[in-house]
Amino acid sequence: MIIRTERLVLRPYTIDDINDYHRLMSNPIVWKHSTMHTHEDILQSEQKLEKLIAGYANSSIGFHALFDKNENTYIGEAGVLSFNKNVDRCVTGYNLLPNFWGLGYATEISRALVSYAFDELHAERIEALAMKSNIASCKVLEKSGMVLEGILRNFTKIEGIYQDVCYYSIISDDYS
Repeated sequence: MIIRTERLVLRPYTIDDINDYHRLMSNPIVWKHSTMHTHEDILQSEQKLEKLIAGYANSSIGFHALFDKNENTYIGEAGVLSFNKNVDRCVTGYNLLPNFWGLGYATEISRALVSYAFDELHAERIEALAMKSNIASCKVLEKSGMVLEGILRNFTKIEGIYQDVCYYSIISDDYS
C-alpha cells in the first residue's frame, strides 16, 4: 500500500527505516496515551520492524512509514491495522513524532486512510480507537468524518490506572 496526499507519502517500511522507527518506538511522549511500551534498545525495535515487514508478504495490513513528501522527512507511521473480509470492516491508526503534532498531518493521513479503505478495500465500516484523555486524537478522528459511537469505560490500563477509550467509526453511507 502506498498513499500520497498533498503533503504526505505513506509507504511500506523497509529495514533501512530502522533508525526512524526506533526514534518513534523509543519516544515516551508518543506512547503517553497508549498501552504500548517504549523500546529500550534498537534491537527491540529491529525485531518488531522485521516482523512488521515480514507481514507485508501476506497483505498490506499494518503500520507503514509516513513521510513529509516535500522534505522526505519521517514523521511517524499509519495504516490499516486490521481488515475483516467477512463483514468488510477495518481498523485504522497512526502514531506521529511529537514535533509533527498540531500541523494537520494526523488529520490528513487519517482522511486518506478513510478514502483508501472505502475506495480500494471496499470497506463498509472503518473503526478507530483513541484514549478519552487524548483529546487531540479524538478531534482528528472527528475531522476525518468519524463519529463517536461510545466510550468504553475502564477499557484498558496504563501504568496500573484504568482508562476510558473512545470508539469511533464511519460507514460507507456516511462517506458517500
